[in-house]
Amino acid sequence: MTTPASTPPEEPPGRRTGWLALTASQRGAAHIASRLPNQDAVVAEPAGLDGVVAAVADGHGHWRHARSARGSALAVGIGCQAGQELAALLEDDEVFSERLQAGPDAPPVASQISDLALQTLVPDVVERWRDAVLADVAADPFTDEEQEARQDGDDPTIAYGSTLLLAVAVGQWLVLAQIGDGDIVGVRADGGAALPVPDDPQLDGRFTTSLCGADARSDFRVAVVDVWHAPLAAVLLATDGYGNAQIADQWADAFSKDLAEMLRERDDHWLATQLPMWAARCASSDGSADDTTVALLLGPPGWRRTVTPMAGPGGLVPDVGSEETTVPAVIHSATIPNDRPAAGQ
Repeated sequence: MTTPASTPPEEPPGRRTGWLALTASQRGAAHIASRLPNQDAVVAEPAGLDGVVAAVADGHGHWRHARSARGSALAVGIGCQAGQELAALLEDDEVFSERLQAGPDAPPVASQISDLALQTLVPDVVERWRDAVLADVAADPFTDEEQEARQDGDDPTIAYGSTLLLAVAVGQWLVLAQIGDGDIVGVRADGGAALPVPDDPQLDGRFTTSLCGADARSDFRVAVVDVWHAPLAAVLLATDGYGNAQIADQWADAFSKDLAEMLRERDDHWLATQLPMWAARCASSDGSADDTTVALLLGPPGWRRTVTPMAGPGGLVPDVGSEETTVPAVIHSATIPNDRPAAGQ
């Protein structure tokens, strides 16, 4: 079985035809006042012929997580490394086809990619991050002050606790993975917001799941979007410093509407100059005062226009003009059930 025979929207000659990632990170006003470093991290890299891989992480500010700035830096580097490996697999039609279940009763391709992410991408990230943390501790043992901050029985990784938001956009697939708080918002050309990653009921504003959790693999949430059938003009990955600075409770809807208009009227360079200012405003004392980090993935320029829906798998057509946040035919979300209490931040 091969991937569905589809073609992406055509682009005018001479224009960027693939994805582009813009990033910004700003130290929070509260961290400046308390002389703490920026504990967020972000990395974005090209992937394949026209794709991108981007990762955003938020190191926990609690005193038990004294090395969380290191933990977040390790998280984004490892996340992008694992993301590149997944992108290479998805771009290799022959290898990818061998992994797919064939036949009329086989699950949709998006569902199979979601399973692949849960079975390979997620455990690779968790295991590599833990190995990197242990290697860092071996090379630079905890100081006396750091030892005093640790609780009896704390695993070394607790000191490095961090969230992770990861996006892999390659070919017709957008693969999203997240552990912990923060926001992933898809922006449609018509200004509608798409929120494909499932909510985590363990997050209550005080505690977050984390890479340092006892079962981090099970705390990941994953979503896969077929962007040739449900095009997204942009995708935002942001630490909670961004969302917490917004006035409206349903800020993702207002953000998507505003950004879609900007994408129609402005170019990539203008957006690149604005993104650091958006992060700085959120990180200021007038915003959340928290470290604020964003990665803005811009889809091919042609996707900034309101597109004519194409039939998805099974002949279903996404309604571009509706306010629905998911299109079951082309978006697949998954989590591993886990009733364990959230890790303390």
